[in-house]
Amino acid sequence: LTAHSNVTARLVSNDGPALALRLRSDPMVDARTEFEWLSAVRRGTGVRAIQPFAEEVVANTRVVIDSEGIPAECALFLWVDGRPLAADLTVENYRELGRLTAQLHEFASTWIAPDGLRPLIWDRTMYYEGTSLVITEPRYDNVITPSEAETVEEVVLEADNELNRLARAPDRMFLHGNIEMWNVLTTGPGQLCLLDFEDVMFGSPVLDIAITLYYGRERDDHAALSEAYERGYCSVRDWPVRSSRQMDLLVAARAAMLLNHALQTQSDKESVTSRLLPLILAPAS
Repeated sequence: LTAHSNVTARLVSNDGPALALRLRSDPMVDARTEFEWLSAVRRGTGVRAIQPFAEEVVANTRVVIDSEGIPAECALFLWVDGRPLAADLTVENYRELGRLTAQLHEFASTWIAPDGLRPLIWDRTMYYEGTSLVITEPRYDNVITPSEAETVEEVVLEADNELNRLARAPDRMFLHGNIEMWNVLTTGPGQLCLLDFEDVMFGSPVLDIAITLYYGRERDDHAALSEAYERGYCSVRDWPVRSSRQMDLLVAARAAMLLNHALQTQSDKESVTSRLLPLILAPAS
């Protein structure tokens, strides 16, 4: 918990099913919002998603406090056997991932959420509460040149304008918020199970797509996987991406948020910067 926002352990017993115990420190989305959305998806769609241990939020979650007084939220789910999609990246699986995403969006477009839910709003690059852009600060001159920092500021400003526009778009709906290759399990060819609903978001469906397609952009087969994903999505509903420029900006915003966090928490700043900075600078090239 000192290095990650959440950790999951497998719990086994002699007289019950295997469980997944998730520990979260300082969650950005409250448990009720997460479990209401997850339960709605499980009831209202054919999407395979991780199953909470019990029906009620209070039965699934507890807050424990360690000897230093630091709280951690504990949540229980039924364990799912499978491999991370990251270990099984195929055109077939990405086409199914696109179809799964579109099914979620089709359901969310008509779902009426209960009062009091508090999803994340991605209306600016640094959308997590209490965070601000530090990439361009002089203390990181050893890994980011002043010229690169100036370009980062320009790209982030343009991305912020697009994110602000999308935050007011008429197609806003509840979103998973983090459909990426480590949050999806493969249980067979083209058989996927969706995990990790803790970043539930309210916004345009293009945001979910941008997060998915952000991952794996360094791979030689990323274009083929992206095309398969789009075909799968379009088999259910219309593709919501306006242009490649829009996608580049949203990917840059995602990369900026992750690099911003990494610079403040990781000791090896050069390797993470060399991987993420090109994605941030891409819209300016």
